[in-house]
Amino acid sequence: MDKPPPILVQMTPHGLKPYDRHSEGLMAGAVNGQVFTAKPRKGRSLPRNGAYWGGLNAAVAATDAWPTASHLHNDLKRLCGYVDVYYNPLTKRDEVRVQSTSFERMSEQEFAAYFTLAQMKFIQVMGFDAWLQRE
Repeated sequence: MDKPPPILVQMTPHGLKPYDRHSEGLMAGAVNGQVFTAKPRKGRSLPRNGAYWGGLNAAVAATDAWPTASHLHNDLKRLCGYVDVYYNPLTKRDEVRVQSTSFERMSEQEFAAYFTLAQMKFIQVMGFDAWLQRE
């Protein structure tokens, strides 16, 4: 027999909450005082990633400042200091390369911190919150 899906919980401003209906149903049957074992999952959440890129797309649509969300993404990484300086032997100069925020390179916690900083910097410079513009 296959092992049933685990109970998943998600950290919220109000503490741990069931992540999905399956987990909610299993937790609803627990008695008061029941202790659960939990460990952070590796990797990032698709909803946070989708919210980030949705805001970038909204910003591009609302301004003429960037041709694509990818261009804005790179500018935000640079503005937030997510860069590496390296010596380019072809140009014989130090150059700046933005770091990756890919799922493999950045944990959920790291990406959440970057997202918050990028959103704050964008609002400070542009004067509006593109993430609130989304429907």
